[in-house]
Amino acid sequence: MPLYELSMIVRSMPKAGLIKTVQRISENILDQGGYLRKIENLGNRELPYRMSAHGRMHTKGSYFLIHFDAPPATIDPICDNCNRDIDLVRRFLQKVEEPPTFQCTRHEEIKPPAYRAEVQKMIAEASSRVPIHQRKKFKFNTGLDYYPFGH
Repeated sequence: MPLYELSMIVRSMPKAGLIKTVQRISENILDQGGYLRKIENLGNRELPYRMSAHGRMHTKGSYFLIHFDAPPATIDPICDNCNRDIDLVRRFLQKVEEPPTFQCTRHEEIKPPAYRAEVQKMIAEASSRVPIHQRKKFKFNTGLDYYPFGH
């Protein structure tokens, strides 16, 4: 079952009412065959703007996050029940993708560039692309522009 995150704003109410609301939403998820992983209370805050929900205007709310696993077929009924709940001002449900795994290459990145495998590979490729007439091992021109025999 995939992991989902339900972020919701509950209208401003006493602590007992908040507990009942979060418990009601959690039981809804459990009734649909989901498994709760974590419930986070992010606190009471002023809303960023006045929000209308179920015929009322709201300026304050309590923010909650619920992490849960559920079958994909049960997401629509969960959202439908959240939409009907009169204590919720806003809700947002999203699927949480697992972060991609990667291999740490810090030990390679610490090395000086000349010793890195990828840099050595680039140097070898560049030297193989040099034309044959420029691949001479010895260059006799010293670049001093000195000609001892005249001129």
